[in-house]
Amino acid sequence: KGGIGKSMVSSHVSFALSTKGLRVLHIGCDPKHDSTRLLLKGVMPETVLETLRDREFNIESIALDEVVFESSFNSECSGAIYCAESGGPDPGVGCGGKGVVEAIEALGRLNAFEELELDVVLYDVLGDVVCGGFAMP
Repeated sequence: KGGIGKSMVSSHVSFALSTKGLRVLHIGCDPKHDSTRLLLKGVMPETVLETLRDREFNIESIALDEVVFESSFNSECSGAIYCAESGGPDPGVGCGGKGVVEAIEALGRLNAFEELELDVVLYDVLGDVVCGGFAMP
């Protein structure tokens, strides 16, 4: 369900983990790309999918720091918080779940998970997936 505070809770979880010394990548998986807004103090970064579209899906032309951003709260943590927004298709066009998968695969091809030496990757998924894309194991 949308609008019940999942992004607020997930942002607080990311912050709490980072205060324990963990290195966290917080990935917003909502096409509205507002999950990381709290962690970036109001900044809404360009999404992974927007960047991919702008570069005609040429992953080699993208640097990691163009799609992954350090949280403004890192100076208050013993760990670190990194933020990325997957983005998605325009409302009513395409599949949000497919966009999230594409963005996560792009982060993998950019070696984000290894280069940032992460302890935790937190996915803030949208509450209502229209065409699938997420599944329980």
